[in-house]
This record gives sequence, C-alpha cells and structure tokens, in this order.
Amino acid sequence: MGYFHVLLIKTYAAHKKRSREAFYNLNLTAGQPKVLNILMNMEGCQQKELAEACSVEPPTMTVLLKNMEQKGLIYREKRQLPGGFRAYGIYLTDAGKQATKDVMKIVDEAEDVAFKGFTDKEKEVFMDLFSRVRDNLEDVYL
Repeated sequence: MGYFHVLLIKTYAAHKKRSREAFYNLNLTAGQPKVLNILMNMEGCQQKELAEACSVEPPTMTVLLKNMEQKGLIYREKRQLPGGFRAYGIYLTDAGKQATKDVMKIVDEAEDVAFKGFTDKEKEVFMDLFSRVRDNLEDVYL
C-alpha cells in the first residue's frame, strides 16, 4: 500500500536532482524554470493568472517575479482591461527568452533520459495514463 505515493515522490526527487544543478548554473531558483516555461505560452498574462497556471499562491508568485525582474528575465507593462481597469502584463525580456530556451533544452534532455527504452506508443500510453491520474487528483481537490 502507498506504492504509488512513494514512486511519485522518488520520481519527482530524481527529476529534480537531475535538473537542479543545470538550473542553478543558469542562475535560476527552483520555481523560476516553471514560470519561464509558462510565460513562453502566456506572455502578457496577469500575475494572478500566472500564479494559477503555476499552481502557486499569489504571494509566492510575487516573490518569484520580483527576483526574476531583478535578474532581467521579465518585465511588467501596464495594459488597459475591459471596463476601464488597468493591470500589469508580464513579459519575457530577451534574456528571459534565452533562459527559457536553455530551460527547455534541460527539460527535453531529462525527458529523453526518463523515457530511454520506451517505444513511442509506450510513452504515449504512459502520458495518457499519468494525465488521467492528475485529472482524477485535481477533481478531488478542486
């Protein structure tokens, strides 16, 4: 009993260990690679949207973004919202775009190692099953 829990924790730890040093060499803290990856697809989003996409609390996102802004990875720009409201959109700088490319290379390499010896079909089935597990867990806690 609890085998899935242990396997999930050990898999996460192995992935984190494999990528942590590479991210550190890019001068990125633990949460920043995820933010870069999500911003690549959601540039211009608001901080609240980004926190939700990253599954972190807004105060955590505030700290992450402050540090990323100081490193020159992101910038904020005021934008007009419907109804006359104003908000800041978050964008990647050129340095942030390069860091995102570097992060994706590290992530892709880790994925290649993780799926070594898998056929394309096995990988597809695994990803489908794992996504279903995530969906089931999210349904319980949302």
